Amino acid sequence: MTMPPRLRLILAAVVITVLIGIAFWAVGEVRVEAGREAERERPVATPQRVFTENGQRIVKLDVATMARSGIVGTRVEASDTAGTSVPTFASIVDTARLTDLASAWAVGQAQTEAARARAEASRASYERTRLLYADAQNASLAQVQAAQAAYAADRAGVSAAEAQANTSRASARQEFGPNLGLGSALVRALIERRALLLQAALPPAAASAPSTLSVEGDGVRANARLLGPAARADPRVPGRGVYYVVDGSSGLVPGMNVTVQLPVAGGRGGVAIPASAVVSWQGKSWVYLRKADGAFLRTEIATGQHDAGGNIRVDSIVVGSFVVTQGAQLLLSEELRSDAPAESDGD
Repeated sequence: MTMPPRLRLILAAVVITVLIGIAFWAVGEVRVEAGREAERERPVATPQRVFTENGQRIVKLDVATMARSGIVGTRVEASDTAGTSVPTFASIVDTARLTDLASAWAVGQAQTEAARARAEASRASYERTRLLYADAQNASLAQVQAAQAAYAADRAGVSAAEAQANTSRASARQEFGPNLGLGSALVRALIERRALLLQAALPPAAASAPSTLSVEGDGVRANARLLGPAARADPRVPGRGVYYVVDGSSGLVPGMNVTVQLPVAGGRGGVAIPASAVVSWQGKSWVYLRKADGAFLRTEIATGQHDAGGNIRVDSIVVGSFVVTQGAQLLLSEELRSDAPAESDGD
């Protein structure tokens, strides 16, 4: 059956209309998807957290962000001035010279004993010869004189050996002081590296040398006990030198520079800052103070003094200030991130 021309025309118009509708729908879907993709690729805006107020950079965080980041703090209290201490440099003394002197002294002692034995034998020989000569000249005068000369030579040998030993002892006393006597148990321990000698310097503000102190160097911590005044000043450790003894198994080695905490008198007060509150930047030490409005302000501090509890004693912060004790490094990172240049969009 042949379709009438009018019906074919109507059918063609319907098909064309449907195709046009599908085309418009497809174009619309493409535009919608493109919009969604652009929305997904749009960078998420980071809220501003670093501001400048009255010439000071501050960091502002909401409570949720603080809790999520673990940022906590405390109101600082007055420092214990009775136990205030200052870090000072010290060094583990190289005792190779002491070893040499002890060896020379030991040789001198042995030579002295041998010379004394020879002198005693020659003295007895001289006495026998002299008595024989006196008893009807049973020994000749030449024999007496020879025995006397041998005795005199052996006595001179004793004096020479004693002089060598005494010289070594005197040198050790001049170089290391009276508390390190050659032949003593302590010197033997130093020679065998069962003990180490530490020289610290007392600053002018320091009290008398403490009987014990804590030593730190290259990640090693050890305790040292007081020995006495140092015999000479160490140019690397200026100040009034004091000797301490450290256990040889501490991990410290001769020639190492270390740090010790020495007490000082006349503390002026200040507040106690926990070490966990301190961050380092550009070679300086900082803490974050929380202001009354909740903002955090980075404040430089001096870390030269400590109290008996190991806290840093700071004069520039008043009692009752709120100091961040955990999370200060996160605040510093947030503050410094605001200085980073924005990413280019590629245009």
